[in-house]
Amino acid sequence: MATILDPSFKFYWLRDLNLPINNENRLKQNIIQLIVDEISQDSSLASSRATSEAASVPLTTSKRKKKLFVYNEYDEKSNDTMVSDPVTEIDSYLNDPIRTRFSDYWSTSRLTSLKKLVKRIFSVQASSAPVERVFSHAGLILSSRRTNMSEQLFKDLVFLKVNQSLL
Repeated sequence: MATILDPSFKFYWLRDLNLPINNENRLKQNIIQLIVDEISQDSSLASSRATSEAASVPLTTSKRKKKLFVYNEYDEKSNDTMVSDPVTEIDSYLNDPIRTRFSDYWSTSRLTSLKKLVKRIFSVQASSAPVERVFSHAGLILSSRRTNMSEQLFKDLVFLKVNQSLL
């Protein structure tokens, strides 16, 4: 999904695979269906949250607070955003011939459903805890008694230790 949602790649990478036309079309349809399922799952979660929040909030606080800072001019202009079903958004995105940088394309895009999915998929993890755990395991594996260990063996042992729960 991530490759498809990058405007500089989209489905252009499929040409290099030299697949038969039927297989290529089936792969495209499967990926598009996966994206549509993710968008519909996100929208159903958002609507259920909004319904539960609306039920818990008194009716007197229905006014929205004005934003102090506007980071994206398209966030403020909610009337200008394109609201349509996910299939139409994906179709218009894939048929858009523009091949620009990722951030330039999505910062100005009006495809609201796809934009929400892109933010969720491409968001950076805010915590460094998993990486620090890997370094801790690596420190335990590479001790002063194991200095003759080859680099490949070290990498393999760290990989196995970190992914032990999957074995």
